[in-house]
Amino acid sequence: MSEAHTATHADHSGEEQKFHAFINLALVLAAITGIELVLVYLPFNEAIIFSVLIGLSLFKFISVIAWFMHLIYDRLLLTLAFGTGLAIATGTVIALMFIMDRGFVDFEAITAF
Repeated sequence: MSEAHTATHADHSGEEQKFHAFINLALVLAAITGIELVLVYLPFNEAIIFSVLIGLSLFKFISVIAWFMHLIYDRLLLTLAFGTGLAIATGTVIALMFIMDRGFVDFEAITAF
C-alpha cells in the first residue's frame, strides 16, 4: 500500500530551484527597469541613451521569452520556430511602418479625385 501511495506523487524536487530562478530573474528585471528610468534623466547624449535603452530592452525581452515562456526548457527546434515567427512579424511591422509613413504618401494625388 505504501508503494502505491508514493508512486502517485510526482517528483517536484526541481520546482523549488525553478521558483528561485524566476524570483531572481524578476528582481534583475526590476533592477534593469530602475536603471532605465534613471538613465532617461541623466545628461548624456541622446544617441547613447537610446542605444543603451534598446540594449536593455532587448535583454529584458529575451529573458522574459526564455524563462517565463519556458523556451529555455524546450527543444531547440521549438525555440527556432518561435524565433522564425518573431522575425517574420518584426519584418512585417517594419515594412508596414515604411509603407504607411506620411513622407511617402502623395496627398495631392489623393485629393485630386
